[in-house]
Amino acid sequence: METIIPSDNTTKEELQERIDYMVNEASRLEKLAMTDKDEAMIRFRVLKNFANKECHVLNLQKNEETVNKNPYLSSYQKFFNHLHFTSGKTPLKLLYWNHDEFHQANIGL
Repeated sequence: METIIPSDNTTKEELQERIDYMVNEASRLEKLAMTDKDEAMIRFRVLKNFANKECHVLNLQKNEETVNKNPYLSSYQKFFNHLHFTSGKTPLKLLYWNHDEFHQANIGL
């Protein structure tokens, strides 16, 4: 999925699709970790980087007015406030905890 480009016309459905993508991918990776933890870690880093990029774009000063005016973008931005990742390498023992962060953050729009 491409990184978000916030606009005044961004819809609730578009943003829910992005949240569903992250939550569903986290669930898929949880299952993968049962059979291949190394591959799950590689794919989790991709998911984590996607989430970090989304958050970064939403927090850019040039997007501040758009995010604040659009209630759906504002709620989407709050989704990322709930995600807390360990910095640097993600140890295998924290894999499940990190996946769970996506589920906890999915409060819906």
